[in-house]
Parts: sequence; C-alpha cells; structure tokens
Amino acid sequence: MATDARQAPNGTRWAWYGLAVLLMTTLFAFVVRQMLSLIAPSLQTSLGFTDLQLGMLQGLGMAVFASVASYPMGWLADRFGRRLLLALGVACWSLATALFAFQDSFGGLFAATIGIAIGEAGLAPIVFALIPDLFPEKQRNTANFIFYGGSLLGAGLGMALGGAILQWLAGSHGMFAGWLAGIDSWRLAMMLIALPGPIFFLLVLTMPLGHRVGVGTPAEADEAGSRDFIPYATAHWRTLVCIFGSIFAMAVAMTSGLMWFPLALPRAFGIDPATVGVGLGTAIMIATVVGVLLAPLILRLRRRDADLDPISAAAIFVALTPLPAALLPLATSAPQAYAIAGVQGALGIAASSLMPGVLQNLAPPHLRSRVLALLGIVNALALAVSPLAIGWISGLIEGSRGMLYAITVVSLPSLVVSAVLMAFAPKPYAATLRAIRPGLSKELP
Repeated sequence: MATDARQAPNGTRWAWYGLAVLLMTTLFAFVVRQMLSLIAPSLQTSLGFTDLQLGMLQGLGMAVFASVASYPMGWLADRFGRRLLLALGVACWSLATALFAFQDSFGGLFAATIGIAIGEAGLAPIVFALIPDLFPEKQRNTANFIFYGGSLLGAGLGMALGGAILQWLAGSHGMFAGWLAGIDSWRLAMMLIALPGPIFFLLVLTMPLGHRVGVGTPAEADEAGSRDFIPYATAHWRTLVCIFGSIFAMAVAMTSGLMWFPLALPRAFGIDPATVGVGLGTAIMIATVVGVLLAPLILRLRRRDADLDPISAAAIFVALTPLPAALLPLATSAPQAYAIAGVQGALGIAASSLMPGVLQNLAPPHLRSRVLALLGIVNALALAVSPLAIGWISGLIEGSRGMLYAITVVSLPSLVVSAVLMAFAPKPYAATLRAIRPGLSKELP
C-alpha cells in the first residue's frame, strides 16, 4: 500500500509549501478585490458613476457571477484536478483585471468585473477542500487558522497596499513619460496589480500536492460519486440553514464596511481616499491578528468537546459583534471609525476563523468541495446585497454622514440575525456529526 504523503517528512514539507502557495495566491486575489473598492471615488470623478452604479459594480458584478460559478467549480474540484482549476482561475482574474484598466463605459467595467468574479469563484472551495487532503487531522486546525488568518490579513494588506499604490501614483504621475502620462491613476493601478498574474499562475500550476487524500480506491470513488448532494442537504438542512445563514448575515455586515468606508469616510470627515486605504487597512490587519488569536485561545480555555466547542465558541463571538456596530453613527473622526471597524472586525474574524473547521467536519469527504462551495455562494450573495442596499439607502439620506448611517442601517440588523442563527446552530450541528461520523455517537449530546 502506498505511503500517505502527509505522514512522511517530505510529504509534510510539501504540505506546508502547498499551503504557502495557496496563501500567496489568496493574498493576490485580495489585492485585486480591495483595489476595486479603493478606486470607487476615482471612478465617480472620472466616469461620473452614481452610488447605485458603484454598488452594482462592486456587488452585483462580483456576487452574481461568483455565486453562479462557485458550485460548478466545487463540483469539478470533487472530481478533477484542483490545482489546474485554481491555476485557470488565477489566469482568468488576472486577465480580467488588466482588461478593466482599458474600459471607458459602465458595461465594459461590469464585464471585466464579471471576469474577476468567475476567476475567484473557485478559490474558497478548492483551498478549503485541499487543506484536509494536505494535512492530517491533528494539524488541520493549525493549517486552517494559518490560512484563514493569513488570507484575512491579506484583506487588510490589500487595502493598505492598494492605498499606498494610489498615493504613489498620485504623487509620481508626472514622472511617467509618453502615453502613460495621460492615463488615469486608477487605470495604472489596475494594470500594475495585474502584472504578477503569470507568476502566480505558474506557482499554482507547478505546486506539488503529493497523494490526494480522501476517497482512496476506484471502487470508493465510484460509490462516492453515486451519492448526491441533494439527499445530504435535505437530511441536514437545519444545520446548513443555521450555519450558512449566520455566515451570510455576518458577511453582509462585514462587506458594508470594507466596500463603502473608502467612500463614506472621505465624505464624512473630509479626508483623502488613499489615506482611508492605509488607515482602514492597518485597522483590518490588527483586527485580523487579534481575531485569529482569540479563536484558539477561547477553545483552549473552554476545551470540553473538540467537535462541538468550535461552533459554541463562534456563537459567543457573533453575539458580541452588534455592540461596536451600534457605535458607528456616533464616530466624530476617522480614527474613531477605524477603531470601531477594528473591534467589530476582530470579533467577526474570531468567529469566522472557526468556520472552515466546522464545515470540514460536517461535510463528507466526497462532498467536501460542494459543501464548501456554499461558503463562496453565501459570501457572494452578501457581496451583492450589501453594496446595493447601502448605495440605495445612502441616496435617501442627505448630508455628508448619510453613508455612515446607511452602513449602520444595513450592518446592525444583519449582525443580530447572525447571532440568533449561530445560537441555534450547536444542536443540529451535533446531530449532523452523529449521522456522518457514527463513531462520535457516544461522545456527543
């Protein structure tokens, strides 16, 4: 019998190398995604877009097509080469990012955004399905925390790096010669962040994965392929509704700040959009470190049942997130807004960092990518709902602080709903674990 690559020293080293490649690729995707938010004020100035059009561009274009593509990507990942699919996704979003820079119409920008969304749609289901294949169970939570924390740190790093790029381009535009001198800074920024695409494409395509762990023999693969997702979802719909409903509501709230702060804070406090990128990005990075450290800390403090504690701990963090969100309308300066975003973000990240392990536990190996694809779908739907709702509500509220109020109107009720659903999740989650992992039947309530 072949040796499991995860148990051999070389296999372990390749597993960590593979995780590093996946993490770097995800960071690259976040830089692209955050830049779309940071250039929103420039798009309004350059092309005259309304808040609703920006909401459609940042939300609808990314969300609808990421949602549509996510499950098929998960389906393919359960059957074919995850490495190849991920490499093709990198190529797709890199090309679309470059094309974005050359568009002059809303339709052209919307089409380029769709290309970015489709390319990134398979990222979450492929990566989180690969982690259990790369690592044994005793190392899986560590790998999950490292990847999740690193990828969210990438969200802050992407915001900070994007802001720094825009600041540099604004101050150095006169240095460019020839045709570059007449190009808008936001176009140059999109071209610049598209350049690393071929490097990441090659890194992913040549990433050694060792032996794929999961359904091992051809007979087991045929048996797994014959079992459908629908019967599983029907049997465990309460678990899926509670967990994915809570994730969706949390994502709506978190997306509110990430998408609209670069536009809301300059309006409310008269500061430069690029400055918001640096300040907010720094707050997100600090919140990420705190949140990812809080999650394993509370698990260690209250460790009674290794399978149920992650969902119970997540419920505690989610229940606290509405508190800082309620303070946003009272902020009188940008640093106060950064602090509120940081506290809310740390609590949300602490809860969210526990979710990959929870989802890996409740998903049978042959359905893992498809169950994890639901994570991409609900996040993409949140990406559609939140920007559109805030863009519409902010148009109804007059004054420079109207968008801050709109963010609160959308995010606060969403966080309350997320907390309620997560509070109901542990009981059906335990029932799902008993059903798919019979060996736990004596250990779970």
